[in-house]
Amino acid sequence: MSAGWPPIEEPGLRERLAMDDAAFAAFMLEMRRSVPARRFTPEVWATAVGYPWERPARSYLLDGERVELLEALPAARRRALLEGRASGPDGGPRYPLLAFGSNGAPSTLQRKFAHLDASERRVLVLAGELRGFDVGAVAHPTSYGSMAASLFESPGTAVRAAVLMVTAVQLTQLCWTEIGYRFGRLDHVAFAADEDGLVLDAVFAYAARLGTFSPDGEPLALGAIPAAGRTAKALGQEELLTRAAALMLGEGATAEALVRRIFEGLAGLPPEASARIAATGRPFAPPTWTPWSP
Repeated sequence: MSAGWPPIEEPGLRERLAMDDAAFAAFMLEMRRSVPARRFTPEVWATAVGYPWERPARSYLLDGERVELLEALPAARRRALLEGRASGPDGGPRYPLLAFGSNGAPSTLQRKFAHLDASERRVLVLAGELRGFDVGAVAHPTSYGSMAASLFESPGTAVRAAVLMVTAVQLTQLCWTEIGYRFGRLDHVAFAADEDGLVLDAVFAYAARLGTFSPDGEPLALGAIPAAGRTAKALGQEELLTRAAALMLGEGATAEALVRRIFEGLAGLPPEASARIAATGRPFAPPTWTPWSP
C-alpha cells in the first residue's frame, strides 16, 4: 500500500480508537445511557430491516448529491478516474477503504460527508469481490435498530463489497461515525474490482469490536449481501433481529419488539441483555489484520 497509514490527528478520535476492550465497553454503556427515548414508527421499522440500504450493483462516482455509474461514463473519463484513483483534490493521497455494509450506499456517504467542503464530497466507489471473507452482523443491534455488518474470514467465499478511495479528511469523518469498530489494515488480500481487471492486495477496513454474531457457534451471514461460494448460513435482517431479540428480551420476543424497545428505551435495557448477545461474538483476528495504533 504505497500511501502508508492515513493521518488521524484529532485527539478525541485517536483516544477512542486506541481504547482497550474494557474502556470501550464502559464508553458504550455510557453512550447507551445517554440516548433519549424516541418514537417508534413504521418508517423506523422499515429503515431497521432495510439495512444495508440501497446501493448500485456496480462502481460509481459520488460527487455531492450526484451519482454516476462508471460503466455509463465515456471510456476516456472512466480511464482517467481509475488511473487517478489514489490522488485527492489537493494532490494528496487517497486511501483504499473497504466498505462491506452501509458505507457502500450513496445515501450513507451523502449523509456522512454533508458538512464537508464540496471538494471532500467527491469519492470513487469501486465495486467488486473480496475473496476469502464474508459479511455477517455485529453481535449487538445498533441504536437505529439494525444488525450492522461485520467482516469475518470465510475461505473459498467471494463476497460483494466495495472500496472507497477516500481522502484523509473523508477517512477521519468515517472513523468518527464507525463507533463500534476498530480501524485497521488488511494485507495480502484480494479485492477484485469490476473494472479493467483491477485487483487490490491491501485495504484499510473496520472490524467490529464485538465480533460477528454467532449464536450457534458459527457466524451468520448477512443475506442482503451477495456472495459466491458462501458456506455460512445466511439470514435476512428481520431473521437476525429475531435471533437477537430472543437473547436480549427472552424466547418468543419478536424483531419488531426489539427495535421498538431500542427506540423507546435503549437506556433502560439492562447491561446483562447486552452481555448475553455480545457473548456470541466471534472476534475478527486474521493474521493479515493490523489494527491502527497511535
